[in-house]
Amino acid sequence: MMRSVALFTVLLFAGSCQTYDFERVVPLAVAQTTDKTIVASKRLKPNVMILVDNSGSMEAPISPCAAAPTCGSPGNRCPPGCPTRISELKSAMATFLQTSATIARLGVTKFPVDSLCAASSNVNVQFPAKSVTDDGTDPVLSANAQLANGFIQALVPEGGTPTGASLDFLGTYQELNNSGDSNDDFRDDFVLLLTDGLPNCNDANPNQLCSCGGTCSAAQISSCSCTTSTCTNTLCAKGCLDRDNAVDRVKALRMKEIRTIVVGFGADLTSGSGRDVLNAMAIEGGFARDCPNGTDAECGAGGSCNNFTKKCTTSFFQASNGTELAAALRKISESFLGDPCEFLLSARPSNPAYLAVIVNGQSLAAGPTTYSFDPASNKVTFLGAQCTALNASTAQNPVNVEFRIVERF
Repeated sequence: MMRSVALFTVLLFAGSCQTYDFERVVPLAVAQTTDKTIVASKRLKPNVMILVDNSGSMEAPISPCAAAPTCGSPGNRCPPGCPTRISELKSAMATFLQTSATIARLGVTKFPVDSLCAASSNVNVQFPAKSVTDDGTDPVLSANAQLANGFIQALVPEGGTPTGASLDFLGTYQELNNSGDSNDDFRDDFVLLLTDGLPNCNDANPNQLCSCGGTCSAAQISSCSCTTSTCTNTLCAKGCLDRDNAVDRVKALRMKEIRTIVVGFGADLTSGSGRDVLNAMAIEGGFARDCPNGTDAECGAGGSCNNFTKKCTTSFFQASNGTELAAALRKISESFLGDPCEFLLSARPSNPAYLAVIVNGQSLAAGPTTYSFDPASNKVTFLGAQCTALNASTAQNPVNVEFRIVERF
């Protein structure tokens, strides 16, 4: 399986992709992208905190309910037999947590934690006990996944969508914040965000309508981008779209080497503000969807692939029902696996001669015992002894791989 440098198969330094200008030596502009990667083939299973949106909009039906046409809110829940976002999410998560229980150390946190706008303030299902290795831990991981499933199955949606503040809380969770310190467990850290709605609930939202009262201008109303039925009175700030703060919280997690996987659940995320904010969060989270083979099919139903960047135009994993959510979760879980000798580059060299490959500080020349580069797929494949070394690497004894890519002249 082809491996991207942004997937679970590598330990990736936050901010490791940098673009900067070379000193001008000819009257042409030159730019270089550098991918720095620490490869640990025999890596430990990652820490994955599932952050579940339990807001009132999760009660909305997947499609209009003939038996109860007006159902779909905490005060008017849909009857059995009328699938809702929360019922479909519960079904897909039950399967995922049963079939993929041992792929990671899993935990669960929900938001909001009240019927209004209170953000996450505690982890509902903690990670399982720490272990130096993963030997013999599958029963413990399975048991913890079932605890996670039990919690999710018992969710009753209500309240708003304090996504940004809840992400901010997870940025303080010690189990996700030990990279590089004395408690480092040598595991990748991820937040798996499952959300159906637009982030709001920010009293400090700079686009609030509180200051203008009932005389807000069209520009102010547009900037607020109200996510509720009204953005007046107590909702003059809380009701406004909290886009920038949510994206900034994802960036802050990335700076702590915590990547965010974004799964958008609901048909209303196919366009508009919902799609825009989740795309931005997915890109900043360091786990945007890619299409290494350059096909639209890799990007899901209705998705499209940018053949130059090998990235999907919809950066987050999108699901409008339980079947699509299950498929998205399956694709994410497959990302834990991969070939440690294959890398997709984050930028495309303008010429194969302008790709530098450096392993443990030593520059390599392409060849049958070092590596090959395929311009069509933008993939580097390590060969011979170099591949053997990557396969033998561990978190305690990693291999440092660096790609320097000249993109244009």
